[in-house]
Amino acid sequence: MLPKIPLVRRAVERLYDGVAMVEEVRKEKNAKNITASVWVLSAQNVPCRVSYKTIAPAGRSDTVDSITQSITLFTAPEVEIKPGSRITVTQRGRTMRFACSGIPAVYDSHQEIPLVRWEERA
Repeated sequence: MLPKIPLVRRAVERLYDGVAMVEEVRKEKNAKNITASVWVLSAQNVPCRVSYKTIAPAGRSDTVDSITQSITLFTAPEVEIKPGSRITVTQRGRTMRFACSGIPAVYDSHQEIPLVRWEERA
């Protein structure tokens, strides 16, 4: 018998068309007993969806036009993604890297995590 999944959650999960790999920073001691920050894989093959929303029209300046986007990762609520994690998403045949994940907004049916494109951070 299948576990009961709320109708809203099933509807949200049908929209997942990508998979995510999550890396987080952990403190570890190296061979010389020095504590250092290292990136470690904390989750992989996580079903998800990345959504883009343009916040405002392109801004004009003398040098460069700019567009502001809000990028949000949608995934199951039980997946723990810490703020500051790096996330790689493969969706619709494209692989995208994100850094600086924000604080998740967790709901019964899903969670929403704000993201920043890796290229924008560099």
